[in-house]
Amino acid sequence: MIFVLAKAIPKDEDAANKIVEFAQDLIENSRKEDGNVDYNLYCHTGDSSLLFVEQWESKEILDAHLQTEHFLNFGGNIADLVAQDLIINVYEADSIEL
Repeated sequence: MIFVLAKAIPKDEDAANKIVEFAQDLIENSRKEDGNVDYNLYCHTGDSSLLFVEQWESKEILDAHLQTEHFLNFGGNIADLVAQDLIINVYEADSIEL
């Protein structure tokens, strides 16, 4: 199982609202992809940062997601709305035995 945490830091509140609007299509279409377990967007309560929390069945499925039209369109749509590149962390849940 693969988990993705992707943090977006909008330039301002207006940019944050636009990112959320663009994210609706991304989330809707990503949830329909084979191998997607969960895909959500959360707004920080203390600032305007946004956090995408995704769950995928495998790294290969995630790699395929990164090439989809809706993912690429989202990236292009928000390029001028973020203060910096997205901060993306990918975790493999099956790799640690407790």
